[in-house]
Amino acid sequence: MSQNETEYVRINKDQFSMDTPERERKWEETKRDFKAYCVNRYQWFNYPKWQYINDFPLHVDFEASFRCNLKCPMCFRPHIRRKDWNDMDFNLFKKGIDECAANNLYSIRLNWRGEPTVNPHLIEMVAYAKQKGIKDVSFITNGKLIDRKYAAELVKAGLDYITYSIDSMYAKYEELRFPIKFDEITRNVRDMHDLRETIGNGFPRIKIQAIWSFMKDQSQEFYNYFKDITDLIAFNTYDDYTLTFMPQNPALICQYLWQRINITWSGEAPMCISDWDLATSVGDLRNESIKEMWHGKKMNEYRKMHSSGKRLDLDCCKRCHRLAVPNVGNKPAGKDIEQVGSPANPVMNAE
Repeated sequence: MSQNETEYVRINKDQFSMDTPERERKWEETKRDFKAYCVNRYQWFNYPKWQYINDFPLHVDFEASFRCNLKCPMCFRPHIRRKDWNDMDFNLFKKGIDECAANNLYSIRLNWRGEPTVNPHLIEMVAYAKQKGIKDVSFITNGKLIDRKYAAELVKAGLDYITYSIDSMYAKYEELRFPIKFDEITRNVRDMHDLRETIGNGFPRIKIQAIWSFMKDQSQEFYNYFKDITDLIAFNTYDDYTLTFMPQNPALICQYLWQRINITWSGEAPMCISDWDLATSVGDLRNESIKEMWHGKKMNEYRKMHSSGKRLDLDCCKRCHRLAVPNVGNKPAGKDIEQVGSPANPVMNAE
C-alpha cells in the first residue's frame, strides 16, 4: 500500500456519539474485563490498517434470528432479496461458541438482519456464551419483547450490554416503530435499568441509538429524557438502502475482513456484515469451523481484492452504504449531518 495507507482504512465511521465525554469515558472503562477490552480495541483499530490476519476473528456475530416482529420504514430488510427467515438452532450456536471459547474470543453479538428476541432460545444463548467464558456478549434490539420478566432473565444470564434502537419520541416514535408505544419502550428500558442496578451489579450496560434525522429537532429533549436510564446515547445517519449504485472510492479498504466474521441463522458466513444476500459466502458453520472460514481460500481472495484496489469488482462492495458514508463528525451540532442524513437527502456521498 501507499505511504498514506492509514487514510484508506476506515474504522468505525458509521455511528456518532451525542453523549458527554464523561459518559463516553465511563462506558469504556466499566467493561467487565477492562484489560481484555483494551487489548481487543488495540487489535480492532490496528489490524485492518496493518492488514494483519489474526489466528481467530476478533469478534463473531451470530444471527440469532433473521425474523423480525416489526416493519420499520427506514429498515434495510425490504431490500434483502433472500427471504429465508428463520432462527439459529441452539446446537449450531453451541458449536460456534465452543470454538470461540477455545480460541479465547473476546466478544460476540447476537443479531444481524433480524430481531434477536424473537428467537425463543436467546436467553439460553446469552447464558451459554457467558458460561463458556465469552467476555463481552451483546445485541441490538427494538425492545418490544423485553418486558420486566424477560429483562430479569437477561440480567441473570449475564448479558454485558444491550443497544435499544429508539429513533424519536412520542407520536413520531410510534409511527416509526409501530405497534410499540412510546410509554411501553420507556417502561422496558427503565425496567432493564432498574433490574441491572438491583440484581445485575450494573450490567448489562444500556445504550440507545437513534437515526439523527428523526430526532434532530428534539435532540436535547431526547437526550435529557433517556440519559438517567442509559449509559450511552448515539446516533446514525439516514442511509440509502435502495441498493442503487453508491459512489465509492476504490482505494478504501474495508475494516471487517480483518476484524470479524458473522454467521447467519443457518450457519452460512458472508465476507462482511454488509452482504445481506450472502453473495460473498466464505463457508458454512454446519460443516466447517470458524477458523477454517476465517483463513479459507475465499476469505483470503476477498482480502487481496481489497488490498489491491479491486474491491469494486464485488457487487456487494460497489453497493456498500457503509464505505460511502462520509465522516460527518462526532456531535450533532452542524448542518453537515442534516445534509447527508435526512430521508429527503440520504447518504449518497463519495469519500
